[in-house]
Amino acid sequence: MDEETRRKHIRRSIIHLIIASIILNILITATFLTSSPNISPASGWLMAVNKLEYRTGIKSKTDLKTIHTNASKISKEECMACHGSMKDSKLPLHRIHLTAHLVKFSCHDCHEKISLEKRSNERVVRLVDVGFCQKCHSEFSGNKPNSAMKPVDFQADCTLCHSGKHAFRHAQEYLSQIMSPRDCKGCHGGRVLPWRQEHTRDDWVQKHGTLALEDGGKCMSCHEYGLNFCQKCHSQKPASHKPRDAWLDHHKLKAKSDTRACLTCHKTDFCKKCHLGHTADWRQTHYKMVLSEGQQMCWNCHSQVFCSSCHPDWQKNIPQIGGGR
Repeated sequence: MDEETRRKHIRRSIIHLIIASIILNILITATFLTSSPNISPASGWLMAVNKLEYRTGIKSKTDLKTIHTNASKISKEECMACHGSMKDSKLPLHRIHLTAHLVKFSCHDCHEKISLEKRSNERVVRLVDVGFCQKCHSEFSGNKPNSAMKPVDFQADCTLCHSGKHAFRHAQEYLSQIMSPRDCKGCHGGRVLPWRQEHTRDDWVQKHGTLALEDGGKCMSCHEYGLNFCQKCHSQKPASHKPRDAWLDHHKLKAKSDTRACLTCHKTDFCKKCHLGHTADWRQTHYKMVLSEGQQMCWNCHSQVFCSSCHPDWQKNIPQIGGGR
């Protein structure tokens, strides 16, 4: 091999090495961009392919609405084409259920039918089939009084009987067939949530406030986004407040029925903008006025249950004078 040929060969090898290095760097970069602790590079690339295959078929908002209305009929791959795997979702419920080792959910397991309408203080929008959630998050039948099981039975190793090819196996595809004894109680009575039948009522939007005032902590068992969940609706002016002039005329009737409802959105000093008379130290000194004038004076603006927010036994301790009952 002469000198010139040798040099050409070296240059060609260097060029190939540079090209290979560039391709390798592109692949490494793509790996980091398409993966996360919960998503492998292969899954990320597969989602990119799904986007090309499925998203091109969506031509209008009508197509999009039809797809979501019939969510139970589409594949997981079609959902992931737009929404990704959701394993890194901002919503804790997605992350918890999609990364759990005991279950392998498909999107339509939870989302049988999805409404694209915006949730508001006038409209309930159901995104999840609550009945499906209840399969794991309801009281286990073995805990009921008429059950043959006893509380001590829950301390036993379930797999002593429920194992092998002849034992009871989970029929649902999304549940693992192999699990440790400690995992059994997690679903069979260990993660009971406070379901309310009222959720299915058509007037739930109008009625849920009263129940939330009674024990709002239970709401957060499922709506674990805290007040941010509530704010999506409660940051909007309710339909009852429109038109403004009519609301100004009759809002006192709503306030007297249960003043606590007003405080869902308004701060305690909001009313003072129009209704003067409460001094800065009113909370500390208002009892003097109540003792001299009677609680009927309070009820001109406040509901009777308003006092019980701070004074559970107010009816026993406050004299019935000044026109009060």
